[in-house]
Amino acid sequence: MDKVKKGSLVIVGTGISVAGQLTLASKSYIENADIVFMGIMNKVGEHFVKKLNPNCVSLDDLYQQGKSRAVTYSQMTDRIVQSVIEGFNVCVAFYGHAGVFVTPSHEAIRRVRELGLEAKMLPGVSAEDCLIADLGLDPSRFGCQSYEATQFLFRDYRIDPYMTQIIWQIGLAGEASLSVLDANQNQAGLAMLTDILREHYPEDHELIIYEAATLPLCEPKIQKVLLGELINTKTTLISTLVVPSLGLPAYRQDRLAKLGLTKQQVIEYRTPSVN
Repeated sequence: MDKVKKGSLVIVGTGISVAGQLTLASKSYIENADIVFMGIMNKVGEHFVKKLNPNCVSLDDLYQQGKSRAVTYSQMTDRIVQSVIEGFNVCVAFYGHAGVFVTPSHEAIRRVRELGLEAKMLPGVSAEDCLIADLGLDPSRFGCQSYEATQFLFRDYRIDPYMTQIIWQIGLAGEASLSVLDANQNQAGLAMLTDILREHYPEDHELIIYEAATLPLCEPKIQKVLLGELINTKTTLISTLVVPSLGLPAYRQDRLAKLGLTKQQVIEYRTPSVN
């Protein structure tokens, strides 16, 4: 009696620039899959993946203007999981890092594992990785707080102005229905975001609006604006706002004392003079 073939799931990220940022491990899984689902959002990236494995199916047909993205993500998950149930070794290639702003990836893995089948995710180059490289940021220097723009507006988060703030998808700030795909409809959300930042930063605090390069020969978009100018700034669906730190906070002398240290010792240890 033939054994029923068990399907499996591997979800990979193609990187932001796809061709130059796809890891060797992800490439191998794409090449050896029975079927590859794609959520890449650009034709150049899709073409590259199809060259690795011609048995590819795009998930982009599930997007429609005015349709809730929550419904679209649920349908993507159903399509992926059903193929695994049918016994296929499935690979799903998502743009960027498959675990960052990709609801279907997490949900598909959860459901496949509940069925007792193998499912895993491989890391990929995310927009945050590109942002750190392009802007020369080191999260260990000031620390970093990171939020999705609409969550940031709707929830009672606490900004620490001594840390770098990264606020994703400001082009959709305040959009609650998950059905809008037009960054020009975000004026009210952008105004609210500006008001919140004004509680912590001066009007002339310099901000950065960033968009990673999506093609190997393109350059990232890096626009510097003052906080007071933010509300009148044009954004897109992939615009990310970076709010630089106001500087490092003061040392906690009591904590240093408990460790037998002084402020001067720490400064000397971390910035040694070179003779």
